[in-house]
Amino acid sequence: MKVFPSYKLGNCQVLPIESAIQFEDCDKQSLQPKFIEVLNYLAEHYPRVIPRDELIENIWDGNAYVGEKALTNTIWHLRQNLKGAHEDGDVIETIRKVGYRLIIEPIYLDEKEQISGSINTSNTADSEAITPQHLWTKYSPYAVLLLAIMLISWHFLHVDESFTKPEIEQITKEPGSELFAAPSPDGRFLVYRWMKTDGSHNLYMQDTTQPQLPAKQLTFDNDREGLSVWDLTGKYLYFSRKNSERCHIIQMNVTTRQEQKIVDCPTSGGYYYMDVSPDNKTLAFHGYSEPADSAGIYLIDLEADNAKPRRFSCAKDCGYQDRDMAFSPDGEHIAVTRRFNRFNENIFLVNLKTKEAEQLTTNEEDIVGLTWHPSGRQLIYATQRADVRDGYILNVKTKEKHKLDLEGFSYPAIAKATGQLFYQHRKEEYFIASVDTQESVASSPFPIIQSDFNHHFPDYSENANKIVYVSNESGFYELWMSNTDGSEREQLTNLKQTIRYPKWSHKGDRVAFLAPAINASGDRIYVLELNSKKLTVIPSNYIKHNRPTWTYDDSAVISAIYTKEFTDLFELNIESGEAKRLTEDDAHYGVMTSPTTLLYTKDNEEGLWQKELNSDSKPIIKIGSDKFRTLYTWDYLENGIYFRKNEKNHHQLTFYDFATQSLVPVVRLPLRTFENYGALTALPKENKLIFTSAIYPQSDIKRIKHPLIHKD
Repeated sequence: MKVFPSYKLGNCQVLPIESAIQFEDCDKQSLQPKFIEVLNYLAEHYPRVIPRDELIENIWDGNAYVGEKALTNTIWHLRQNLKGAHEDGDVIETIRKVGYRLIIEPIYLDEKEQISGSINTSNTADSEAITPQHLWTKYSPYAVLLLAIMLISWHFLHVDESFTKPEIEQITKEPGSELFAAPSPDGRFLVYRWMKTDGSHNLYMQDTTQPQLPAKQLTFDNDREGLSVWDLTGKYLYFSRKNSERCHIIQMNVTTRQEQKIVDCPTSGGYYYMDVSPDNKTLAFHGYSEPADSAGIYLIDLEADNAKPRRFSCAKDCGYQDRDMAFSPDGEHIAVTRRFNRFNENIFLVNLKTKEAEQLTTNEEDIVGLTWHPSGRQLIYATQRADVRDGYILNVKTKEKHKLDLEGFSYPAIAKATGQLFYQHRKEEYFIASVDTQESVASSPFPIIQSDFNHHFPDYSENANKIVYVSNESGFYELWMSNTDGSEREQLTNLKQTIRYPKWSHKGDRVAFLAPAINASGDRIYVLELNSKKLTVIPSNYIKHNRPTWTYDDSAVISAIYTKEFTDLFELNIESGEAKRLTEDDAHYGVMTSPTTLLYTKDNEEGLWQKELNSDSKPIIKIGSDKFRTLYTWDYLENGIYFRKNEKNHHQLTFYDFATQSLVPVVRLPLRTFENYGALTALPKENKLIFTSAIYPQSDIKRIKHPLIHKD
């Protein structure tokens, strides 16, 4: 097999052996191997125009039926991913009715060349022609204005030390995702969980002082390790190891790699959150066990033999859940992320002895990591809102916070002895794609709505002949509408809230969706009338609802309601909010297929279930659990069900035919390219499926020096 060398196209480096590209000072971006093969072929034959037939012959082995559409799709993707590589525009030129050629010459690299030092887009001749005197004469008015702005900004920053640009150093660059940075107390060693592109994952350790050396693998199992933490001696590492049947808290001697099980932990609940007290005597972790009615924080004495976890968080009737935690450097408090609902999570400072809590942040939606500065005066934390991750530095006493302005900032971790700050860089990329259901050989999904923003939960109405979806283009997830090809996009709401799960009425005149309650706790179902733009909030005595659908006659909305006692489907009157219970078996999502027939899925048992609402008969299973194992990602048609079937190494979009009771494969997709809890909607007349697709993010660990982080 031919090994193609790395090369530059403008300010972009192409890495064929990794099937990736990389811009200067940016993370690697993985591309499909076929995309790279096409790009390599164009580079190899530069500057010749390559006919489409030649590309199909060499890349798709002459299979014109597959290659014609696949080549068009490939060129589109390459142009999108290579934007910015060439100052004059696209890198690939289309020669009408002939083929394609590269516009700029590829420059092949030696093995030792790195992108940081090899890219130079400046023009030497032009630079020499422009003198400093010329620049000052031309731009002096702007320079004066800029200086004034800088002085004013300085006045309002109230920062004691000199403000300089943050220094960012990328520590990991492996293909896949490096998650949950855990620096040793002195910052020399960094432990992280590496999820490889093949789906395997284990803990690895990198010597940050010797970046040329490969990371050392610490664990070698098929279970899932979570976030790890060091004790202050730098001798022990703590982490959880979990599968569907068991969960253990593990202590590892980092030098000898010897492991010791500390305690069993709950298999349910999160396992990403953990911390060690500054005296190395107490371990805190997130989990769940009875008799508590929700997950929370548990503490375990590391010095006691056969110690059992004790619940630190509120156990019953709390109105919230504690998730992440970080011990203060003086050991007197613990900072806790407290989630009240899916749209409200904030940081509280809790006294370890009295459990008195003080709220430190407000109006946050989702906290994705927090850590203390060794001084004890500051917390560094990350948030996520509308799939945008931001970092903040919080003064614990004054509650004043400063934004770090770092894209993709999440799960910060500080080396407790030196104050070095590490974080996980991660950017979510979601777009709406379509795939043809009638091709004998399925082609790759084609993006119909893709941009620098994220787009989710498409739903199609045959009567309106439109799709609705949510997009974060405005800074919040608002409701949008477009044609089925993604054209004529229109924003329908401006709630400045996080909207989810839009669903057309059968008539195509209204859209129901889920969003936070206004001036109340929890969430509500909203209904938007398209013609009048009237927005109705369905009143409810309940706090937590799920994605809505419609009754057969559009007179009411169907949604799961979550309580401490049950989760089941209810029919909600749009005007009064009167709730009529439809199921009693942990149903989570359902659609009406006739005036009296409900198809639904439930959380505690796989399969697709059917219930006749006008009789006392028990629900029957419509599709067995051996064939149907998805909760939300399915769409009903009169002749069958389209759904996503998760396999070990890929997603499979599948059709279940009611008449033959057989499965018909539609298209196979790589793992992590389909939104796990996304939407799937069918366009029968166009023989298409539309769904939310994902570009699996390249998650890397970085180290930062920031002028706003005070150091004693």
